[in-house]
Amino acid sequence: MTRNQIFTRRRAASRATTALAACLVGASLLAGCAIAIDDTHDALTPGEDSSSNDMDVSDGVGTLSTTTPFPRITSCDQVAGALASFVSGMTLVGESIADDGVLCQWAAPDEGPFASVTVAAADDVPTRDALEMQGTMLHLTPTRIDDPRLDDVRGLGVRWTTDGAPDSPGYSNVYVPGVSIELHDGRHGGSGAESYAPSDDTTVTVALAVLGL
Repeated sequence: MTRNQIFTRRRAASRATTALAACLVGASLLAGCAIAIDDTHDALTPGEDSSSNDMDVSDGVGTLSTTTPFPRITSCDQVAGALASFVSGMTLVGESIADDGVLCQWAAPDEGPFASVTVAAADDVPTRDALEMQGTMLHLTPTRIDDPRLDDVRGLGVRWTTDGAPDSPGYSNVYVPGVSIELHDGRHGGSGAESYAPSDDTTVTVALAVLGL
């Protein structure tokens, strides 16, 4: 996933998983795509027992009953202050702020690292079917992030990578009822600028910091 692809992907909140295709092909910078729960399908309910860090988990059912208020974000400087280590050495290069969606982009000089955080209002935590559909469309492997800190907020973490492994090209998401957070850890290399999924620990730490704003 290239830097240009990161900065031009559109996300749009929707109750129906059938709206996923329209969400992925638009050109807006903002409106974070949160794939809502489809109550007729199995859900990846946070807190399920799982013996491995992949998407082969027990079936969950239903819609979570409580939602997290959208963070009170007024600027990307505010976001950077909450996750200084994630954007260390970078300066703000892109900003879009709305009541239900925030996009912040940072970059270091001289083809150094870059990063982006997208926060979007979301109806609920996505279903397993929706995640698998999105992975197929993006040619990425969704891998569940198991972290007890997510259980505490009824959240679900997903690492989207080319091969399912940590520290691979892709990005990460944390979904809680009401809010979706997407993280890109950008790097320059032999193949040019490319987005990587942050480490699972970094993903959860940054997402919780954003939720606390």
